[in-house]
Amino acid sequence: MEENSMREYSDELIRIVDEFRQRIISGTSDPENFLTISDIERLWSELRGNTSLLYSDMLSELLAGIDESEIIRKKKRNIGKKE
Repeated sequence: MEENSMREYSDELIRIVDEFRQRIISGTSDPENFLTISDIERLWSELRGNTSLLYSDMLSELLAGIDESEIIRKKKRNIGKKE
């Protein structure tokens, strides 16, 4: 995976967490408009979902970039020995 791509994932993760943080801070700063437990649970669920998607995308990109040619050659050699 390229350095730029990792930086983009890091930047997106920071953005997602900062947005969550700001929503919690702003939602708990005014007693007249305080977040409900349901609101906090929804925000928490969104954070987990968004970060999970981000990690999934990052892993997919990492795995797609793997050079499998040597492991395939090794497997073919091992299969040939068994026959």
